[in-house]
Amino acid sequence: MLDDPRSFGYSLGVATARTAAKAGLNGSDKQGAARRSSSKAPKKTSAATKVPPAPIEYRASLFSSGLLPPGLAEAVQDLEEAVKRPVWLCIQRGPAAQASLGPEVLNMFRTVRTQLAADGPIALVLESPGGYAEDAYRLARFLRHHATGFAAIVPTYAKSAATLLALGADEIVMGTDAEMGPLDAQLWDNEREERSSALDEVQALERLHSVALEQLDETMLTMLGGMRKRTEVLLPIACGFVAEMMVPLLDKIDTVHYAKQSRVLKVAQDYAERLLAPRYPAMRARQIADTLVNQYPEHGFVIDREEMGSLLQRDLEPSVQADDAINRIDECLCQNPPFVAIGRLEEAK
Repeated sequence: MLDDPRSFGYSLGVATARTAAKAGLNGSDKQGAARRSSSKAPKKTSAATKVPPAPIEYRASLFSSGLLPPGLAEAVQDLEEAVKRPVWLCIQRGPAAQASLGPEVLNMFRTVRTQLAADGPIALVLESPGGYAEDAYRLARFLRHHATGFAAIVPTYAKSAATLLALGADEIVMGTDAEMGPLDAQLWDNEREERSSALDEVQALERLHSVALEQLDETMLTMLGGMRKRTEVLLPIACGFVAEMMVPLLDKIDTVHYAKQSRVLKVAQDYAERLLAPRYPAMRARQIADTLVNQYPEHGFVIDREEMGSLLQRDLEPSVQADDAINRIDECLCQNPPFVAIGRLEEAK
């Protein structure tokens, strides 16, 4: 049996195993223990340094000048939950061609009329300096027809033609510090090489008319007090004096250009009246439109939520939940560089 190599191998293996076991129990195999300890370390390190998933990035479906700022998507999603309507974006802050209400933006919405019909009625987050009155009017009518109505939500500002677009909404909601603006049309002045309000010349003529009447009254009072003549004698003299003073000023007004400016203002007023007509009597719609076109001193005049609500005789304040989301959208817009986002929220690919 001793000559059997299998028996020798078995005996030697058993002896070796027992010796190793004793060494292990005595703690003398420190290197082996160290190796066993080090072999478990990578598992603990791997669990501790687990990389979290990357945050989801968003764009607007029709046009985005870049990825949307962090926090904006979450605020828009919360707003959608608060108003119970699909939220579409029309955020125009930047130098892009799509940064104003014009044919490009109108055509973008026209390409998704089927989706608008499925979503409608919608909520439109409107952040815009304005644009062309005719395109704002067309877009308002388009959304009314294809989205079966829309609510205009203004976080910060909707000026000029954007105010006109908002007038076409079945509901207007303004943020705490949001503003709208007058509807006096802006035209390019070739001589001054700048934009100017069509209301400038119209109001200038009205002002000259007021000044002429004031001067006539003062002249008559002065002459009646110093000259003991009858009124019918003094009146032609006073009229001649005032006329000579006013003629040089009136000569500077181009009557053809004045008529053109008046027509432009009439267009804006008529658009506003038509958009207001479904919710107001004709006389009230005309009064609101006239106020927005003719009664403010300059194009950049601030019309805040309280004043616009008083003019429209409507409550423009959001619900508590919607107000929180609108304020967060406003913060995102103010804290980030200008950008343009038009359409629905979608994940960037």
